[in-house]
Amino acid sequence: MWEADRDTRLGGMTWVRGVTRSGVLLGVAVVVFVQFLLSLVMLFPGVLLGLVFLIPPPVLYGRRLTNRWRAMFAAWTGRAVPEPYRPPPADPEPDADGMYRHDATLYKTPRFPRFFQRLDWLMKDPATKRDLTWQLLFPFVVVALVPVGLLVAPWTVRAVGVWSAWMLTPMDPARAARKLTRGARTQRRLLAWGRAGLLVCCAALEVVLLAFSLACFTLGFGLGFIFTIPVAVSHFRWMANLRRQFAQWGGVEVPRPYEPELRPHRRPDGMLQVRNNLYKTESMAGFNARWLWLWHDVASWRDLVWLAVDPVVTVVLLGPPVAAGVYGAFGLALPWLWTTVFDAEWSAWYGAWDGDRTAGLIIGVCLVAVALVTAGQLVTVHARWTALLLRPTREAALRRRVEQLTRSRADAVDAQAAEVRRIERDLHDGAQARLIAVGLTLGAIERLMDTDPAAARRLVKQTKETAAAALEELRDLVRGIHPPVLSERGLADAVRALALDLSTDTAADVTVTGTLPGRPPAPVESAAYFAVSELIANATRHGGAAKVTVDLGHEHGLLRVVVTDDGTGGADPSRGTGLRGIERRLGTFDGTLALHSPPGGPTVATLELPCVLSSPKTSTC
Repeated sequence: MWEADRDTRLGGMTWVRGVTRSGVLLGVAVVVFVQFLLSLVMLFPGVLLGLVFLIPPPVLYGRRLTNRWRAMFAAWTGRAVPEPYRPPPADPEPDADGMYRHDATLYKTPRFPRFFQRLDWLMKDPATKRDLTWQLLFPFVVVALVPVGLLVAPWTVRAVGVWSAWMLTPMDPARAARKLTRGARTQRRLLAWGRAGLLVCCAALEVVLLAFSLACFTLGFGLGFIFTIPVAVSHFRWMANLRRQFAQWGGVEVPRPYEPELRPHRRPDGMLQVRNNLYKTESMAGFNARWLWLWHDVASWRDLVWLAVDPVVTVVLLGPPVAAGVYGAFGLALPWLWTTVFDAEWSAWYGAWDGDRTAGLIIGVCLVAVALVTAGQLVTVHARWTALLLRPTREAALRRRVEQLTRSRADAVDAQAAEVRRIERDLHDGAQARLIAVGLTLGAIERLMDTDPAAARRLVKQTKETAAAALEELRDLVRGIHPPVLSERGLADAVRALALDLSTDTAADVTVTGTLPGRPPAPVESAAYFAVSELIANATRHGGAAKVTVDLGHEHGLLRVVVTDDGTGGADPSRGTGLRGIERRLGTFDGTLALHSPPGGPTVATLELPCVLSSPKTSTC
């Protein structure tokens, strides 16, 4: 009997506590809702209007208030709810010239760099997004569960507390990585579906362009307005070039295939020559040159065939996923929302499947899912179709290859001449001058041997130092031409030796990963070595990098070297000669340099050189 009374009292106390906490939750929900609205009022002008100074205050004050809710839910649930925020950034440090840098901008005072660092700290912290998400959902969860909580108070109050504690606790790193992966996958699928819709819109515009071309042909051949014929085969080139760029969405590179523009040539007698025709006026010569250039270019007619066929192919290939996504979302899913949830008017022919709105919702969601899953693959197939007609013909590709080889040969000749001049200059200004000084000093020693032996001994010591300095300069010169370690140990060990030297001479940590199963040809090894050396020097000298990673590898006939640094970024080949020199050096061997260097870093430089590896050579020492 006593135990029954105790259970009754405990149950009553639990119920009273649950009802009390339900009232507290209602009050907190009101405060959180007001907190969220005030945050939006401050954040919207800051994000949409560029008034960034309005962003930090609501986030910082919101964190203080949210920490109070963390403490309350930790007490209710009996579990710790630690703060999930990243530590604040350190104060900016001035450069050597006393300026403060943020991204690619220099400031005289640390005020603005400190503000932008704190802004990045707040906006890029995942906990900020989770706080705002909890503030948005919490009032609705409380309103939905508290009325039930008056009858089943302990269960509902604890459920709200556990859910809030889970939302406000730091996310597990593994779960965060999985969430990031899922988010990136979803973004790729949405982007692919949006690209498919854009391609369908382009196909509709191509129909209009085709009609304009047909009208120009009709005027040119039917009514004799021949000036419209060049327009008919060229006015849509901007669309063809745009579609060549869009083909990159499917991983297909489609270079422009057009022949160089034909221009009139002025003869000594003053006449303008266009192939075998002569003209007196520049306007007529220019018109006929353009006519012949467009008319005889095979790419013009391939573009015209593509313009006629592509709308049909695009609609057949990409029309179904685009239509499925639009109809599934706006024709079936959203009508169910506003007719079922908001009790809006409903028509039997719209927003339902066979008169059933629930079946329409299910089928609509399935259509959207199928559209998002298939859009990426279909965009890739469409890119290959685009390349089928818009890529250069074999003759155009060979002509482009000859032009590229001509430029590469010219660059190689220029680089070789510059290297020879550098060697001559270094020999003349360095070792040669020191050897001449040694000869002159030896003559003075010969004259002083009998009269002043002490002075002669001093000159002998000076001569030995000069000869040693000349020898060191000659060794440096030889290493600059072709490092001995490169010849003896190969590219991988030479880069490791270079990394060890740089780690010793500078504060940067240079790490080399990867191996090569064989050795590339000597010229390719030399080009790759000096390119890597230049990139590491740029990262430590200009980028202020503290850590540099070099990854070596070879597959599918390509020597691949990836140099990554954590410097300030912003590297641009158009603003300096160093990166252009690397491109010219690699271009001699059909190599490429791919550079990704956003402001603020990191910088990733990828070198690729086509070559075949031979058996590895080892040192004899």
